[in-house]
Amino acid sequence: MIQYLDMRHDRLSLLVVLLFGVLLIGASLLNIYFISTSREELTKTILLNPSSVKKYDHLIIGILPQPSDPFIANLYKGIQSTAEKYHQALQFFTYDMGSTVSTVPLSPEAYRYFEIALRVKPEGIIMFFPAGMNIGDFINQARAKDIPFVGVAMDVPPLPEARFITSDSASHGKAATIQALQTLGTHARLGIILPSRSSEIIQEDPFLRGALEAIQETGYGRIIATEREEENILAGEGAASRLLQDHPEINAILCTSARSTIGAAQVLIDRGLVGKILIIGADENEEITRLLEKGVVAVTLVRDAFRMGTLAIETLTSIKKGTYQGEILRVTTNIKRHGN
Repeated sequence: MIQYLDMRHDRLSLLVVLLFGVLLIGASLLNIYFISTSREELTKTILLNPSSVKKYDHLIIGILPQPSDPFIANLYKGIQSTAEKYHQALQFFTYDMGSTVSTVPLSPEAYRYFEIALRVKPEGIIMFFPAGMNIGDFINQARAKDIPFVGVAMDVPPLPEARFITSDSASHGKAATIQALQTLGTHARLGIILPSRSSEIIQEDPFLRGALEAIQETGYGRIIATEREEENILAGEGAASRLLQDHPEINAILCTSARSTIGAAQVLIDRGLVGKILIIGADENEEITRLLEKGVVAVTLVRDAFRMGTLAIETLTSIKKGTYQGEILRVTTNIKRHGN
């Protein structure tokens, strides 16, 4: 009886082994089939159709802040889209520029990436700079290596040279002020939230200069006060709160960034001042679009960063072809209103 049970146990063990063997062989055959099919499809799509593989004529290196701000994000998109059009390969080196893209000085990471780019010797370098920074040394170093170089910034730097793309904050400030004056007329009492630029005298801020020019030309309206954004995520709210707390007569707040626009709007919502105080915003993202639709923000002035990215690539291309005219290129500011 014991011997019979042992025989049954041995047969059962053998059956289990055979079953696992069959399953293993089946899985292996199936795997071979899938691999064969995948290779066949790969051959059809790539090896037999090399035209489907993207080929690039030049390497362009972009040294830009991380795209945490709508302005910088659209700058990236403009560069990428136009580089693809001209069959140019892109290598981005990104760095943390702090809570605002206007902070100075330039990040040490940007200097290091620039040195790497010079060693790589690409067919072109595009580099973003904060306002007020002299870029002559960067241009000279690239020129010494015979590398086409294009600078990009919100404002023209001191001692401006050619090969530069800018959005011009002075024009932005003038246009924003005109929007407020057209709505409020002689009763306009303006508060302005300026970007954080620790090394710049506030009276020399280009946005403020543009605002003052608009008031001088029209002959009415007043700038009551200005506030700088601080270096934190709630900087816009803080600046707007200080303006209204210290100067309750203000009836319009002019903003210089997406962050200050959203922050000022939140302060009006919290204080029940929507419709009583005008907000002239800056740039555009989903949140600002929503605030426009709800009438919290009356107007936003969008600096065409996408166009700036396009012009940067086109400038490098014209330098390469020898057709560059040697001019500083300025992009326009687009106006978007509540109800549009």
